[in-house]
Amino acid sequence: MSARQLIVLAIAAVAAIGALFLIRSMNNRPAAPAQTAAPIAGEQVLVAARDIPQGAALAPSDIAVRIFPTESVTPNFVRISVMPSAQTDYVGAVTRRAFAAGEPITMTTVVQPEGRGFMAAQLEPGYRAVAIEISATSAAGHYIQPNDRVDVMLTRRTDDDQARSDVVLSDVRVLAMGGATQPQTSGEAPAQVSASYAVLELAQADARTLMQAERMGQISLALRGLEVETVGLRGQSNPISGNSVRVHAFGNVSGGN
Repeated sequence: MSARQLIVLAIAAVAAIGALFLIRSMNNRPAAPAQTAAPIAGEQVLVAARDIPQGAALAPSDIAVRIFPTESVTPNFVRISVMPSAQTDYVGAVTRRAFAAGEPITMTTVVQPEGRGFMAAQLEPGYRAVAIEISATSAAGHYIQPNDRVDVMLTRRTDDDQARSDVVLSDVRVLAMGGATQPQTSGEAPAQVSASYAVLELAQADARTLMQAERMGQISLALRGLEVETVGLRGQSNPISGNSVRVHAFGNVSGGN
């Protein structure tokens, strides 16, 4: 073997030994400590443990506690720091609207019945539940569901024996159709609710208007669609005097004899 070959072998051996020591030193180096995320400041609040329909009495299995970021918690939330026994205290409370699983339960969306019936607990403050007789022809073919919104129409004969129809109340919430208090939530086609009466949620003045209208002619319910302009509107009072009907809608007054 020549001197040149010996030199090349020696250099290669030194390089291999150096690489081995480098690998060993890297393996023996202590691992960098894992960085832990800073804990998120939060507060325990009451939430729906599952999907809950409107008008349901809360059971223990319906209620859970979850941590929400502090900046997302509003004073209306049921906070465990304020009400430590809230998970027990809210058992039996009645929901005023439907809840999705994980949604916070707020103090204004459930109500304690305090010995009253569930229907009374569902009413908004200042409103009354009023029942009227209906039929398939006067209630949109029985396709009106609880929690739908309707217009109340009056059809009557005028002094000159002409038929006349007027919208007496607009955008009225339906509390129940007969014994049904929950809307249809499944199925491929709308279901009919065969009922002989409907229960409407009305302001006190509108309840009087409806009672007067029933004496003057035939009452019908017109189902309203899911229109943007109906959001947030309430039943509108239309005073009835004698044999006339005056329709008040959006600041305009029409009708009356």
